[in-house]
Amino acid sequence: MDTRERRDTMRPTVRSRRLGTRLGTYRQHSGLSGTELAAQVGIHQGTWSKIESGKAKVSQGVLARTVDVLSIPAEVAAQLDTLRRKADEPGWWQDYGDILSEAVQMLIELEADASWIRTYEGAVIPGLLQTRDYAERIITAGSPHVRVADIDRYLELRMRRKRRLSEGLRVTAIVGEAAIHQQIGGPAILCEQLRHITRVVREHDVTVQVVPFAADAHAALGDSFVIIQWPDETDPEAVYVDGMTSWTVHERGGVIRSYLHAVASVQSKALPPRESLDLIHDVIKDLR
Repeated sequence: MDTRERRDTMRPTVRSRRLGTRLGTYRQHSGLSGTELAAQVGIHQGTWSKIESGKAKVSQGVLARTVDVLSIPAEVAAQLDTLRRKADEPGWWQDYGDILSEAVQMLIELEADASWIRTYEGAVIPGLLQTRDYAERIITAGSPHVRVADIDRYLELRMRRKRRLSEGLRVTAIVGEAAIHQQIGGPAILCEQLRHITRVVREHDVTVQVVPFAADAHAALGDSFVIIQWPDETDPEAVYVDGMTSWTVHERGGVIRSYLHAVASVQSKALPPRESLDLIHDVIKDLR
């Protein structure tokens, strides 16, 4: 690898992968191979391959020539240029780089530009809807060896993620009934957590649905995941799945379709939003 190629190579980010995926889609629709397009744009085929995978920086000139070769509409070109400029722009979450796991960093990157997040959790309240006290119990229970000095920073990070709710982010959260009964932190903390959910639903573009204990089997049993969609509907969705020992971001069409089926399946077993809030209010009364 020569000096120029090393300089242009980057760690893939959500934005660089979105840019590469969209350029790759336009290339495929044009009928050009990667080698043919690279030749017309004036770059190495290996560089183009890295651009499509989000691993190479795209200069303004290269993007302009690509837009011209592929006849990309001007309004789309402007969106692509925004992604190009922001591809490796430091995010606010990098201030927490010393405590952030790669999985959490990826999730926050996915959330940063999202317009709609659909999430399913069977046993806990999703992070974007958690109160500070509830989140503290989740963090300390899930990371027993975390330094006490870092707990406040983890909590600050989680609370900062919630600002997206005030920026127009749409959230559809589907939770198992166990999540609204499990007394994480004790009755008082759970009660305040449930009250917080009712406030968030009232004040933001948030929908919460509860899958009751009496519900039949659905395609998301034993799983939890987040489906992320961006403002431009031509951007493919991404799916974030985080487990006890591993995490994955899915971007392939077939896998995404499986999760879209899963969220539709679990939503069909969930109570409607109004009935879900009624159930949450009933649990709040029982906790008093």
